[in-house]
This record gives sequence, C-alpha cells and structure tokens, in this order.
Amino acid sequence: MLAIKCPACGAEGRAPKEKIQTRLVCRKCLKVFHVTPAGNTVLGEPPATGQTSTAVSRAKAAPDPGQKVDQWFERASKRFFSPTSLILTIGLILLVVAATLFTPRRPESLQDRVGRAAKATVEEDLQTIRELAATGTADSVVTWYSSIRPQCDELLKRLGSRKLAVETEVKQEDPAQEWADVVAHVSIEEKEELERRGNVLPDLSIVMAPTSQPVSLPMAWKFEGWAGWRLDGNRTLELSRAKP
Repeated sequence: MLAIKCPACGAEGRAPKEKIQTRLVCRKCLKVFHVTPAGNTVLGEPPATGQTSTAVSRAKAAPDPGQKVDQWFERASKRFFSPTSLILTIGLILLVVAATLFTPRRPESLQDRVGRAAKATVEEDLQTIRELAATGTADSVVTWYSSIRPQCDELLKRLGSRKLAVETEVKQEDPAQEWADVVAHVSIEEKEELERRGNVLPDLSIVMAPTSQPVSLPMAWKFEGWAGWRLDGNRTLELSRAKP
C-alpha cells in the first residue's frame, strides 16, 4: 500500500501499488490526480501509455488561491461552531445583557425631577406623577394633582403646540435628612412665544399684559436611595393648602 496525499488539499490516504498511473479522485475536494511511478502525487489525469506525465507535481505546483480560501473558511467555521466557541459566545452575550440591566444608573437631579413632574402635572400626565410619588404617598399625590388642575388647565389652554419651561426655586433643603421643599414656576418658553409672533418686537408705547403668566407649584421631595428624588405627596398637599 502507498501512503498518498491529495496534491490539491493535502488530504491523506492510502492506495494499492496497482493505482500508480491510474485516475484517482480525492474524496475531500473531488480533485482528479494520479500517482507517478516515483510515488509523487500529481494533479490531473494520468498520461496515456508510453507518455510522460506533463502535470505539475504538488511540490512544484502553484498554490490555488481559491482552494486556500475555501480551506481557511472551513477551518474557521469548525472553530467558530465548536461547542466551546458556542458556550463562550452565549456567555459573552449573557454578560453584556446582565451588565446593561443591572449597572446602576445615575439618578436624576432634583431640578430634573421637579421639571419632569411639573410638566407632567400641567400636561395631564397622571401616570408619570404616580411613578414619581414617594413610597406610601401616591393617594396624596393624586389628591394634590386634582386640587391644582384649574390653574394648570388655564396654562394648558394657552400652551397650544408650544413648549413649557420650568424654573425651580428651592425654599428649604436638608442634605443630611435628604429632603427639600421647592416651588416649580411653570410657564411657556419665551423663545417659542417670539417665534410664534415672527420675532416682531412689541410697540413699547402700548402696555401689554403678560401672555404667559407662570403657574407656581409648591412641592416637597425626599431622596429614596437608588430610586432618587421622589415627590412626597403628603407634605406637597400640605404646602399646596398653605399657599397664600
């Protein structure tokens, strides 16, 4: 038996000596080759009886770029789809998902929370107000929301398609106890108002009433750890009732 290698892909095999100068086909790449009397494997059909092989042996043959690319993809696919690679890939995906879900996010600042709550109140977004309520004060927040609806509705009628602006005024604050009493002054953005009028300056000789009287909303907030600043419905309701 002869130990042979395919001159195209290098696949190894064995063949009886009777196969010298006979047509052979590689089972892996399906290339046709033959074995010379010297034991070399050569691409192509074997020569006819009495002729010398004109094919180029594997040692002297120029490499086939297409064959090399196919072999590279075959090796890469075997490595990528191996059980170890699949386990590592799935583990990496799970790690990224877990990092995204459980990485602590920086809580909103007090001013950001006040602005969001004030805009939601004027725009009748009760769901957001409930979500911002401090633990155990959701009912008081709803009562407060209902009590200030008349003044908010008046501003909402004037708003139209324009945007709201919120200015936060901190009245009292205790960083140690992590609470703050604020007043949110909600009005229509002046930039939006000027654009609506076409940037035309008013006649100074004419006394004009303000078009966007702000709505002032007293609020009480307390900090609840990772939940951040939360609207204290009980104290907010007290501040609203005590408002002159």
